[in-house]
Amino acid sequence: MRGPDNENGPGPWRLVHVVRGRLPNRRLRWIAAGTLAFALAAFVIVWTTPLFEVKRIEVSGTAVLDPEEVAALGASAMGRSVLGADIEGIAEAVAALAPVKSVEVTRSWPNAVSVAVTEREPFIAVPSADETFLMVDSEGVVFDRSDSAPGSIWRVELDDPGPDDLATIETLTVLRALPAGIADEVEHVESPSPAGVTLYLEDGRTLKWGDGSESEQKAEVADRLLASGYEHVDVSAPDAPTVS
Repeated sequence: MRGPDNENGPGPWRLVHVVRGRLPNRRLRWIAAGTLAFALAAFVIVWTTPLFEVKRIEVSGTAVLDPEEVAALGASAMGRSVLGADIEGIAEAVAALAPVKSVEVTRSWPNAVSVAVTEREPFIAVPSADETFLMVDSEGVVFDRSDSAPGSIWRVELDDPGPDDLATIETLTVLRALPAGIADEVEHVESPSPAGVTLYLEDGRTLKWGDGSESEQKAEVADRLLASGYEHVDVSAPDAPTVS
């Protein structure tokens, strides 16, 4: 004889509902296994098949640099799987070349490595003792030597040009701050010291700028004094300029 229903306590009268979870879909498991096997096979093929061995280093973007010199820095990748090419190592080696501003190295399937170079552009030309010119970019990096100075850039006399040289840093600051009216008239620049930047204009006039500080005020004062016809203007102390 059954006793009264008891929903809370244990006993043979409690109803237990068992919910069975669905078994994993067998088809999905086979698809996943097949995909993994295919990926593994593809990896092995790319890594071991001669079809995917690096046969050339493709170089682009060079004008100062010899493309063959750049390609030689990727020689370690030749004959190896394109998948195993040391992309970062090649990029670091190319980036260490002075004319290189930036570089991007990628795998070019199926059997090449691509090296895309962006070279530095000359901002000033510094004459050297051997009658050649050092090409210096806007960051002060000396990256090339030329027999002549391009007419589109300033010729600047510096004792020791470089990104850490204070005279170079101040000169670049001054040149970037020049108003167009003065910049177009500059024939050459002499910077014997960080505070001694002097501009020589095409008509024989001189403009002593000093260092790169207070450039906006110096530009306003210089513009006014040059327009007044003075031959030699010194705005190194813009609150007390001198003229002759």
